[in-house]
Amino acid sequence: MRLTGSAAPKGKKRIVKILTICAVFTLLGSLLFSGVYSAMSGYSSVIDADDVEMIQLEPPKSGDDAAVIRTTAGDLTFVLYPSVCPEAVANFKNLAETGYYDNSYVFSVVPDVYFEAGSPNADGSLKESDLSKPCERIPREASAKLWPLRGALCAPTTTADTGFFKSLFGKQSFYNGSRFLVADTVEMTEEMQSGLRENQKLSAVADAFIEHGGIPNFSMQMTVFGQLTDGFDVLDAITGSETVSEGEISRPKDEIRILSVEITQIP
Repeated sequence: MRLTGSAAPKGKKRIVKILTICAVFTLLGSLLFSGVYSAMSGYSSVIDADDVEMIQLEPPKSGDDAAVIRTTAGDLTFVLYPSVCPEAVANFKNLAETGYYDNSYVFSVVPDVYFEAGSPNADGSLKESDLSKPCERIPREASAKLWPLRGALCAPTTTADTGFFKSLFGKQSFYNGSRFLVADTVEMTEEMQSGLRENQKLSAVADAFIEHGGIPNFSMQMTVFGQLTDGFDVLDAITGSETVSEGEISRPKDEIRILSVEITQIP
């Protein structure tokens, strides 16, 4: 995949008060690169560095599964990865094909960093009765093949079945649901780049974040199940929109809607 031109990371100014990236990567330097990716928030996964593949950087092939998310700000086209995260892709496809996302909301924007969408309510909430539906209890499929690079389509972790003994024996369960997140990028400062390159075991991952942008401290904390192939200008327009704060959430000042999601294939 060509992540150049409009997809290249930009200078970001309005960011770091919610993302303590450099501190995170000081911790990750001793964990991630020894083959363990854990401990950030209790929501992260263990990976083997030998399993790393940067498949998001590969050009999509004709016939690959794809989704076109049509918004009031423009269209976003994603290639999907059912072979890596089949449950997340199947859940997203089913919701799209049944019209669940039609007229849903972009309910949260962290300026220039990411946006969240797919809720029927402007505040991003779901009814209590909805939370127990199968579409809201999809096992997380974090993979060393997919990373929160700029343009990554993600299913954020929403619930967890954890505890001391489950953590001790690696039996934790994490789940995501109907709502989705699209990553833009944090500012790749010299300090950030240095932290990413502290260890050579995952140099391909570090190089990808530095060259293309993304949100490194989201790595292995959610399911990445797609990658933007067209519509980076629309991504920038949404994450660059003016926001208003409502509690812990910043929502777009001017309403942004998901008009529909079309499941298709790469031509």
